[in-house]
Amino acid sequence: MSGSHAEELEQLLAQYRRQFAEVKETQRRLREISCTVTAPRRTVAVTVGHGGVVKNVEFPTGAYKRMAPADLAGVVLKAIADAQQQARGEAAEVMAPSLPPGVDALKLFSGDVDIQSLLKPEPELHEVTRDVMNIRD
Repeated sequence: MSGSHAEELEQLLAQYRRQFAEVKETQRRLREISCTVTAPRRTVAVTVGHGGVVKNVEFPTGAYKRMAPADLAGVVLKAIADAQQQARGEAAEVMAPSLPPGVDALKLFSGDVDIQSLLKPEPELHEVTRDVMNIRD
């Protein structure tokens, strides 16, 4: 392999290592997402993590004892939904720099973006890779 090809492969390897480190850091930041929402009158406090997974439900006061079951259920569900929305917002902030230009991260995490529309039909291969794989157009 010629010197220039070896240099290009080294650059590709260095680029891969940088991207791999960035992905690991992004994953770490996503795992650390934790959003807590406390309902009015402190009837319930709900904590969710990345992906909207409910991690904790607390009743900080006795206010819930005076509520009808249907009202309490509604307050709990609203607190969960609000905490999940906050977690989506935080995840979108973490992921935004990694997304292609023009992709709204919050819409992506809310399910309002067709993910297939973001993918290229076929990946672009660097000329060195095409040479190594003996790919001709």
